[in-house]
Amino acid sequence: MWDAVQVMSTSELRLDVEALTIIAGYAHWIPITQGLHLDFFQENYPGWEWNDIIPVLIKKGVVKINSKEPNQRQLSQGLSIADAVESLLIKGFKHGTKVTIHANVND
Repeated sequence: MWDAVQVMSTSELRLDVEALTIIAGYAHWIPITQGLHLDFFQENYPGWEWNDIIPVLIKKGVVKINSKEPNQRQLSQGLSIADAVESLLIKGFKHGTKVTIHANVND
């Protein structure tokens, strides 16, 4: 398992920006259509799927697509996140997902 990832349970996941960059790398048709993401998630994030993470973060405005905004850190595949974000805690609930952002307040 990646050092940057801490699986606390199948319903709670802590990710740092390095882990998000790796996950964002799967936002491309080749790994998706060839199923490469499935083994990666099974090994590193048991109980989680790519769709549980990146699409949720995009919907909540945490991760941006092709952003031209200042103070954005590029992840991969045109995805970015605010420079100040250090890590995220994602909690899956029966009726949705809660994302807690841990950020450097000096940025």
